[in-house]
Amino acid sequence: MNMFSLPQRIATVALALATCAATAVPTTTDTFAIRQQNSANSNNYATGDILIWGSNSVNPASTSYGFTRQCPTGSSCTTPNDPDWVKQALFYRPYTVHPDQFFASRPYDANRTNSWDLVLSSTPNYAQGTTNVYSTQAVGSVGSMPFVQSMSVSGAGLTPTISWQLPTVLNNVAIDEVRVRVFDIGSPVTTTNRNGSSTQSFQQADFIYESNPISTGNSFQLPSSLNLQYGHQYSIAIALTDTRADGSPQSRSQSYFDFTPLNTGNINVFLPTFQPIPTTSGMTAGPLYGFNISGVSSNTVTYIDPLVATGFTFEKGANDPNFWKVEIVSQIGDGLYDVYIWNGSGWTLAMTGLAVNTFFDFGQAGVSKFQIRGIETSAELNPFDITAFVTGLMFVGNGDFTGTMQAIIADTSVPEPGTFLMLGVGLFGIRIFRRKRIV
Repeated sequence: MNMFSLPQRIATVALALATCAATAVPTTTDTFAIRQQNSANSNNYATGDILIWGSNSVNPASTSYGFTRQCPTGSSCTTPNDPDWVKQALFYRPYTVHPDQFFASRPYDANRTNSWDLVLSSTPNYAQGTTNVYSTQAVGSVGSMPFVQSMSVSGAGLTPTISWQLPTVLNNVAIDEVRVRVFDIGSPVTTTNRNGSSTQSFQQADFIYESNPISTGNSFQLPSSLNLQYGHQYSIAIALTDTRADGSPQSRSQSYFDFTPLNTGNINVFLPTFQPIPTTSGMTAGPLYGFNISGVSSNTVTYIDPLVATGFTFEKGANDPNFWKVEIVSQIGDGLYDVYIWNGSGWTLAMTGLAVNTFFDFGQAGVSKFQIRGIETSAELNPFDITAFVTGLMFVGNGDFTGTMQAIIADTSVPEPGTFLMLGVGLFGIRIFRRKRIV
């Protein structure tokens, strides 16, 4: 005779099933290992030349633990606890596109391009019988993928068109795939360290959309099904990928720019690729907006859209034509601006109170470097929002624009007014357009 009642037996079975589910050994099928070049970004992603590897399909992801290991060349690593293993924690990042992703990354190191083991467990102490080990492909000797050139966004509203020019590819890589990716900065995901009992976590932009491979042309219109929102901050990346024979990514670059949908009319705005600016203390001071735009001239206006603070320094590239004219056409704050010209050793005030819709002419020879100052801090323009500030410049001659543009940001940590952090940027002479940020 069974000593347990039916409800008790049901409860016992349910507990047993729950226990089995809780101790299910993690599995995965979609591993990856990539050499990746990330431009500077506000997504809180690592920048520069990195190695990134892991799995997009750990199951069950939210209750699994993991670390990754690689055996150095020349070592045997005969046991799981062999001290020769190079080990790192795995992080869980629940992207919208990849909700079950575990990953690790580190600065590119040619000595770490072999396969990595992914050690996945249902217990934080990796108890015997609770762990599976999977191996990624090797990155190998593939080169680094360069960034795209001449990124631009055109069209108003929630379905703008993104355009670009492909770079000249060297370094033992080929552009096999081009995709446009969209990240949601305004609604980030929490990325957590899943190695043992670690509680480390941080916020990163959510990966919400990836286009199919773009086989022809060099532009792409964001689809209405993406459901972007006015005033919401996104990041868009153009991803260039070198794939292995099986189609998996081996080397990739991602050129990011921030984007807040604005209803500003149908103009074509060139977008920079961000580069970090080191300070004397070794910290990163802010974004350097680097441009690479072909075919500028004295007969056209080239629109650029950097992120702003209280002003900008514009500087042309070494072989670029000089700046000819600058015009502010949208009012930010009081709508009055100061123009400074570089005299070879310092900044000279050329005009104070330059009004909206008024040209400032640098003269027939033009200038190689100038500043626009006077944007009030009360305007609260986001220095990582590309659509917050559109600049139009005119050049004294034909050529290419490879200059940079440096934001001038008020140092709010210093109580005295008028103190600035200078973040470099160079551009040729172009008309400047400013837009208010929709909040």
